[in-house]
Amino acid sequence: MHFMERDEGEYRIYTGAIEAPRSEGYLAALVVQHLRDGMPAEEVFRDEALCAGYGWPTADAALAFAMRKAQGVTRAKQPSRPAVGALPEEAKVAYAAGTSVGRRRPPPARVGVRVTELRVG
Repeated sequence: MHFMERDEGEYRIYTGAIEAPRSEGYLAALVVQHLRDGMPAEEVFRDEALCAGYGWPTADAALAFAMRKAQGVTRAKQPSRPAVGALPEEAKVAYAAGTSVGRRRPPPARVGVRVTELRVG
């Protein structure tokens, strides 16, 4: 068995390459824990036979695959943040304050729309 541990932001990642029981090669295993200040770590992902139990030819290949999967898991768990640098100045101020900019212009008027009364009789 081969194991690797790594911290990435608020997450602790444990990857493993375990000898395949029925074939030659290694199974890729992964555990991801969310770390919070003053609280116990919370397990957010666990899979002891990634890729449906595929037997990787080397332990390094299994560990590399597990680490790529872990990075995908941690990115999916993190909230997305907008690219603030590309926003207009008033939007940057609103983003920093946690408020909304609102609409800059009223919606365009509908031209040629006629409202009629429908009577059911």
